[in-house]
Amino acid sequence: MAQSMTGFASETVSIADWNLSFECKSVNSRFLDLNIKLPEALRASEATIRQKVSAVLNRGKVEINIRLERSEAASDLIVNHNRLSKLKTALAQIEAEFPDSPAPSQLDVLMSPGIWSGDSPDRDLVTRTCEQAVSSLLKSLVDMRKQEGDKLVSLIKDRCQLISAMVAEYRTQLPSLRETQRQRVVDKLQSLNVAHDQDRLEEELAFLASKADVAEELDRLDAHVAAVNDAASGNGPCGRRLDFLMQELNREANTLGAKTTSLVTTNTSVDLKVIIEQMREQVQNLE
Repeated sequence: MAQSMTGFASETVSIADWNLSFECKSVNSRFLDLNIKLPEALRASEATIRQKVSAVLNRGKVEINIRLERSEAASDLIVNHNRLSKLKTALAQIEAEFPDSPAPSQLDVLMSPGIWSGDSPDRDLVTRTCEQAVSSLLKSLVDMRKQEGDKLVSLIKDRCQLISAMVAEYRTQLPSLRETQRQRVVDKLQSLNVAHDQDRLEEELAFLASKADVAEELDRLDAHVAAVNDAASGNGPCGRRLDFLMQELNREANTLGAKTTSLVTTNTSVDLKVIIEQMREQVQNLE
């Protein structure tokens, strides 16, 4: 099943007096570009988290932000009197050396590292909880990416039907277009009122018809549309293959326009390129 590269997931897990919060978002990228922000207590889990992400995602710029914070219902904080005493001694020494310097406020003292403390979380428990929660987080992200992918695939298939209908309609007009081209050359020659070799005229008309023949381009358009439908209906990542097929479709539409002998051909070529460009923009978001 095709996945979009755009998605978001979040989750919060409580561990005693602590909250472990997760946010994960992904956008399109040519490769898997993973950025993980972790609290110090979970630095050792980065490699495991990267492996979990690589196991379920192939492409996309993915950002995972994990925070470990005390909950509002946590037990009261404890002042570290030993640390406070040492800070007081240090401040007295600084005041003696710099008597004109302003004294710190009580809030400044409280914000000094190590002055207050609370119950520290169990690192092993936090690590296990984090790795389990990451698996659940990634499942939510993948589910969202699949939902977005289904929508994109549906839009791409709708446009494939439009291309097939346009090609089929254009095929029905080919005999009339060829006859119009032939008649235009004959009328031009007759307007010049000069003698001509009928056999040579037929050769030139055959050459012009061959030069303007677009049957091969129409056949390839049909083949590429079928390939797009097959790729979009597959179970694995299809973004890169579809991107290549968009280039091939656009090449055939350009060739069709280059062989134009009528306004109908020009308009068909332009309309095809508009639809293909819309499909290309959608394909850019598929994994």
